[in-house]
Amino acid sequence: MFRYKYAPLKSPSKDIRLVTILPGKFDDPIRIKITHARLDPPVQDDKPKRLSLKEIRESLPKNCWVYETIEGRVLFDIQDEDGEWHTSWSHPDPSFPRDKYDPIHREDGQSRLKYEALSYVWGTSRRRKTAIVEIPENIRGFEAKFRTQRLPITRNLAKAIRHLRYEDDYRTMWIDAICINQSDADERSEQVQRMGLIFSLASRVVAWLGPRSSSSSLAFSKLDYLGRQVERTKDIRSFSSPDCDQPDWYIHEVPLPYGTDVWHAISELSLRDWFTRLWIVQEIHLGSADSILKCGHDEILWSLFHRAVLCINYKEEGVPEATTDRIGRFIEMCPDIDADLFESTLYDFHDRSCEDDRDRIYGLMNLAPPQIATHIQVDYTISAAEVFKQTFLVCARQQKRLAQLPLCGRRHWTSTSSSEWPTWVPNWSQTIDITSYPNKGFCTSGISASRAIHINHDRLEVTALYFSTVSWVGSQINANDFSDFVKTYKRIELNQAQESQYPTGGTYQTAWLQVLTLSRDGDRFLEANYPTLAELSEAVATAETDEAVANGKVSTWYKTTITNWINKCYLFSTQNGYVGMISGVPQQGDKVFVILGCDVPMLLRPTTTGEYKVIGDCYVHGIMYGEAILGPIPRPWKVVILREEDWRHRAHYWKVNIDDESIEEKSTEDPRLEQISIPPEWEPIEWQRTPADPYFCKKFRNRDTGEVINSDPRLFPEALEARGLPVRTIKLI
Repeated sequence: MFRYKYAPLKSPSKDIRLVTILPGKFDDPIRIKITHARLDPPVQDDKPKRLSLKEIRESLPKNCWVYETIEGRVLFDIQDEDGEWHTSWSHPDPSFPRDKYDPIHREDGQSRLKYEALSYVWGTSRRRKTAIVEIPENIRGFEAKFRTQRLPITRNLAKAIRHLRYEDDYRTMWIDAICINQSDADERSEQVQRMGLIFSLASRVVAWLGPRSSSSSLAFSKLDYLGRQVERTKDIRSFSSPDCDQPDWYIHEVPLPYGTDVWHAISELSLRDWFTRLWIVQEIHLGSADSILKCGHDEILWSLFHRAVLCINYKEEGVPEATTDRIGRFIEMCPDIDADLFESTLYDFHDRSCEDDRDRIYGLMNLAPPQIATHIQVDYTISAAEVFKQTFLVCARQQKRLAQLPLCGRRHWTSTSSSEWPTWVPNWSQTIDITSYPNKGFCTSGISASRAIHINHDRLEVTALYFSTVSWVGSQINANDFSDFVKTYKRIELNQAQESQYPTGGTYQTAWLQVLTLSRDGDRFLEANYPTLAELSEAVATAETDEAVANGKVSTWYKTTITNWINKCYLFSTQNGYVGMISGVPQQGDKVFVILGCDVPMLLRPTTTGEYKVIGDCYVHGIMYGEAILGPIPRPWKVVILREEDWRHRAHYWKVNIDDESIEEKSTEDPRLEQISIPPEWEPIEWQRTPADPYFCKKFRNRDTGEVINSDPRLFPEALEARGLPVRTIKLI
């Protein structure tokens, strides 16, 4: 039998192949048909529109709240006459039109292809199996007979097809290894470009986890039932499902009635290779509400699995530590990725397994907002370094920010990559260690836009403010537990004049503590379960003499977290007396810069040519909230970090009464900017945040041209220079 030869797609940018799995018993040879079909984007204009949550809230009585579940449904939480709360899918006013909050998802006006999309792990290419491809032969306009050719497929795919095959019916699917001619680089690029459309238009995604086992059946059964008891909302709240049998299971303090066998089964499920792969993240998230996970012939809806593992993750007791550790791969797949910033998505999933480093971008690009995804061109003829660089530049151009710059630096170089890798390009092929997780409220350059220009192959020109030069560097921190954190802090205490005043106020003792915790304390993060600085100071002071006091002030979770933050980092101080920390390797003479459009300070190393190499992002106490370009926060104002409607942390400003510390005023506006006039040609406008907007964003319109910008014109380089700030253009290499 001849090997199957692919017929070229008539239009690779519009057409796809589909595979039809022919009926057969489990052990029968695998027989398939491969056809070509046109896949057009959906027409959405005629779909019923749901009201926004804000609009729905305006229709509710005082004893009712409304939320959006992670699946996108509207959930009402209603208080009855006895004061008890219960959830409902129905508006409390029966006369309120249901299609305003729960529209029926009807088909588009145009016909659509009917197919399922398979998400799976390719597995090893050794000892391949064979699929028999039936190729119809046209005799006088009729398909009278067919000839067969063989198509090698991986053993894992063969197992999947045997479990997916119906005994008495055809099954049409899109399977990448079969539907894309993998030996044609041009076609592969075209089809990967369309992966977002392919998976989002499938009737459902079928995620093949592998053959069934006794433990997988038990895990699926328990997770399916648990998922039906709980609802999870996009603002990270938990509720009982309106149709539940167990109304208390959603409560974090209520343990689940599972024995050792169940916890072991769930832990075993997490070891399936599917959960380690990069491609599967966008594949399952782009799928419809009917998408499933499949082990052997057992199935569970992805939505129920999603809810169940989130419920387990937030249980305060009853879950074995081994299970908690194992299900991390489940949990990181469960946030609302659609609302996430693309650089966060890249960072969260870049270290997952994939065969081709270029797929660390291509395998996630369809989770980016369309304004970014449409500008990333899939091209398997260029190197991974070039793909990463092009993605950096696309995001910088579209967002007018340098959100990926903190993810770069020499700390991610290797001897094999350094010759082709500019230090300002993230190396997504390696695990990226950063000083501070992205999007935690820092706004070092305020709401400023980047002025980044790609000069040539390896140089990026940016606009920045020089802050200071590194004058002292400590040894690398090795921290395995909280006692190491305490020892690190006390070593600094012995070597520094702790009681002397820090440049921005307070003592060096407090400043170093805030450096080591990255200011993640209860005084700053009011909604997080962090200890206050006073509680943390007492815990550190008593940790070696009175462990009970320390444990009472600081939770075990927080101790573990801050210890992990500082491990392998370096402390440093600058010529102007500031102190900081970096996950890279600093040297005396390195420069701290505040780069416009970048939310954190960057440590750069000058070269003999006057250009700079990026070392990495850093924390410098006293400049994380725009102090280098706007000056100190004026008393009696203070910065607090709060979660906003999109559930992202951002800086807010509270005016505090000096006498009794009561809050007199709360604002999202920086009080320092109130003293600076907006240029007369610009006016602020109302706007709604989208995933395409940068983390810190405001919209202004030019009165003359109508141009709309996403940054504050008071922070233009020209405006900063007019106020006497020595802004300059520097080149990164």
